[in-house]
Amino acid sequence: MKTKLIALGGAALIATLPLATSTTASASSVCRKGSVCTWSKNDFGGTKRTTGLNPSPGCYDWSGKTVSNQTKRKIRVYSDVSCYGKRVDIKPGHWGQTKPGATIKSIAVVGP
Repeated sequence: MKTKLIALGGAALIATLPLATSTTASASSVCRKGSVCTWSKNDFGGTKRTTGLNPSPGCYDWSGKTVSNQTKRKIRVYSDVSCYGKRVDIKPGHWGQTKPGATIKSIAVVGP
């Protein structure tokens, strides 16, 4: 499985590419197609929060430790509210999670 380590606000976010693995299958099956989902804990644990279908482009104050992007748009997760701070792009169909101590504090839906 390929992983990419990316800095996010002094900690790190691991963005996992959508390969044929059970973890990736879990990411897409636990978040409805057309939505962005976050969980309050790593590995899809804790409280789940879901956007509506096909969220409009824009910035949203949103928190979590794990994120799944099942939209057709790229999203950006930020280390601070109002889409400021360190950012990481999550492509459509991808997911990622923070290292201990880090939290996603806002997301931006990008593109048409």
